[in-house]
Amino acid sequence: MTDARIGELAGLATAGLWVVSSLAFTAAGRSLGATRVNLLRTLAAAAVLLVIQCWLAGAAWPSMQPGAAIWLSISGVLGLTIGDQFLFTGYVMLGPRLVSLLMTLAPSMSALVAWVGFGETMGSTSVVGMLITTAGVASVALGRAPEGAVHTAAERRKGLLFGLAAALCQALGMVSAKRGLITGVSAFDAQTMRMYAGAASMIPLAAIVRHAGLAVPAQPSRRAFAVLALGVVSGPLFGVYFSMLAVEKVPVGVAATLIGLVPVLILPASRIIDGERITTRALIGAIIAVAGIAVLAMGAPASDHG
Repeated sequence: MTDARIGELAGLATAGLWVVSSLAFTAAGRSLGATRVNLLRTLAAAAVLLVIQCWLAGAAWPSMQPGAAIWLSISGVLGLTIGDQFLFTGYVMLGPRLVSLLMTLAPSMSALVAWVGFGETMGSTSVVGMLITTAGVASVALGRAPEGAVHTAAERRKGLLFGLAAALCQALGMVSAKRGLITGVSAFDAQTMRMYAGAASMIPLAAIVRHAGLAVPAQPSRRAFAVLALGVVSGPLFGVYFSMLAVEKVPVGVAATLIGLVPVLILPASRIIDGERITTRALIGAIIAVAGIAVLAMGAPASDHG
């Protein structure tokens, strides 16, 4: 099997796993609070990866160049700590469907960051893709909330801001991860380094949130911890690994396109699990947003391929 096909399958697997993890973390966040979910899942994932790392390599620390370690650590802090803090809070406020749609803006933001910060080329096709994605997201996000929505207008606005912030942090994390991966670091080592950094930085963030009185009261239950465990396995462990594998094997734009299918794949799941009414506007907006990511990927330079 070619590297390109492995990367494509990894991207599709990531999308499916992130649908599962987003639904799981939403359910857990509603019982335990977004900060507790983020803290527990990063610590749990880091602990599991530590055991696997010691078993496979005989050492707790992945072997890589210092520069790669720095870039991957930055990626972990931006993407897994700060970004997912915004993400999980958005899940609790708005639900996974709309927040997942907002996350389709991350590839466009990634391309912009890579263009501005690292001089990567961005042609007219990429710009068109960004505009299409933005139009798809805006058509849903700026529309009126569907009848029967459980969140208020103020919660919706705040949730949209959290979702946008999560997309920006994911974009910064993706570009940072790519800088580390181009040095030849394996997907597993990259995942482990990112998770170590995410867990280490999540501890002080959780303390700050608690000290500021921003943590919501927890309502722990067996079900909450069960779905949290499901989210950890499908997201930080397998999901992040396959996303790193996709970024390693194919251009960032292609990987982002396949991973970006989440808002389409999550529609039937939201209907079945949450009973959320899926409007025609929501379906069309999600398809347009993903189509924009595909156009963006068409304009990705071949040099992106690590």
